[in-house]
Amino acid sequence: MSYIDISKLDRLFDECTESIVVMHESGQIQKMNQEAAQLLGRNHLVIEQLMLDEMSSEKWDAFMKEAKYSGIAFCNVNIIVENSPISTSVFGCYLKAEQSIIVWITPNYNEDKLVNTDVLCSIIDCACYDAILSDKHGYIIDITEGASNILRHKSEQVMQRTYEQLLYDLDFSQEQIFKHIQKLDERSISTVDFKYQIAGETIIYEMTAMAINTDNLVVTLLKDVTVERNVTDAKEEKVLSNLNELVATIVHEIRNPMTSLKGFLDLLKLNMSDDGQQYFSIIDAEFERLELILEDFLYLSKPPRYAMEEISFVEIIKQIVDLMQPQAIQNNILLMLEYSLADEFKMQGNVVRLKQLLINVIKNAIEVMPLGGTITIALGYNMDSNIELTIKDEGYGMNEETMQGLFTPFFTTKKQGSGLGLPLVKKVIEEHGGDVKVWSKEGVGTEFTFTIPVDSYKYLMNISLHESVSLT
Repeated sequence: MSYIDISKLDRLFDECTESIVVMHESGQIQKMNQEAAQLLGRNHLVIEQLMLDEMSSEKWDAFMKEAKYSGIAFCNVNIIVENSPISTSVFGCYLKAEQSIIVWITPNYNEDKLVNTDVLCSIIDCACYDAILSDKHGYIIDITEGASNILRHKSEQVMQRTYEQLLYDLDFSQEQIFKHIQKLDERSISTVDFKYQIAGETIIYEMTAMAINTDNLVVTLLKDVTVERNVTDAKEEKVLSNLNELVATIVHEIRNPMTSLKGFLDLLKLNMSDDGQQYFSIIDAEFERLELILEDFLYLSKPPRYAMEEISFVEIIKQIVDLMQPQAIQNNILLMLEYSLADEFKMQGNVVRLKQLLINVIKNAIEVMPLGGTITIALGYNMDSNIELTIKDEGYGMNEETMQGLFTPFFTTKKQGSGLGLPLVKKVIEEHGGDVKVWSKEGVGTEFTFTIPVDSYKYLMNISLHESVSLT
């Protein structure tokens, strides 16, 4: 959790010749230096709101959301000073403990002025973030002491390298590095994880890079998310454990009256006129839908199944794309499949479950794109020779709350959703020895990335063997 280093902040306010403001997330100014007071036409001792024009208010809301989610944010806004708008660039570091943000405000009237990297680093240092600063060529130009400690290198050693070389040092594959930098270029922000083994314990770090496009700089924050990820995994495991205990009983209790109802329904059909048969068809269809939901319940509650066979993953994806194409066309959506024609993507897999995974994710993507657009399905290999599938939509995107509940059973934002689709997706990918990562941004879209070992069957059988041994 980030907090303010008061002594460093006081020194920054005393020595900095740039406009620095500390604000509550509501927009209320809590503190500002003389330079900021002069720029804003305010008394630096008076607490007031930051006044923005209507368009900038929306940008500010997005800026605050990004800062709260990622730790840092950048945007251009028009600040109202003496009833006139002033175009400014704003960089901020969020302080979760104080629900505040340190903001550096720079007027845009001097387009030739370069960003003061010393001020940028000082703000990050005040917020006690572990950060790396790199230039437009990828060269690292500054690093905080905390980031140096995390990377296990002295700052002088790190600053002799490029950002890309640093990622290689952290064991990222060439393809992972390319995708990370490509996302950064397209979206101005990209997040990846890396791990260290320390005394037999796995430490997980989140690495968030943000481009300050006006100055061609990249700020990268490093954050220890080990506890957060473990708590999330434990929470999901507990929910699934409780689900396992309840599902068998629930399904049994529902199926008994269903069987009786279907029997009486068949008897009624014998004496029903042709006009009434259409209603029975609807009832039959609803019974079938209910049966499918019960099957999903049972699947989520049971131990992994290992009914694997050698398959061509790309052929399965082609079949599902063909299946979903009519629904996509009706919604003015292009399904774009990208893969190498030179490879069949052979792997061990369960055809039925993989198809179910693909249908769930693509169907969700179509539903969040009412205005049409493109769903990109990309298949390839990473540098570890594992299959990597990416499904990217151009829909609404998700907020942080939705992202956190994404794979939790029964969590749904749909009016008629069961909340079982994505937990099922996660279980399918885990049964194949793989994992899933999700990136999403409101107003931009969502991207699911699935990684599956080619020898997933051997991997899973090894796990099964170890589990069997540990239970005897």
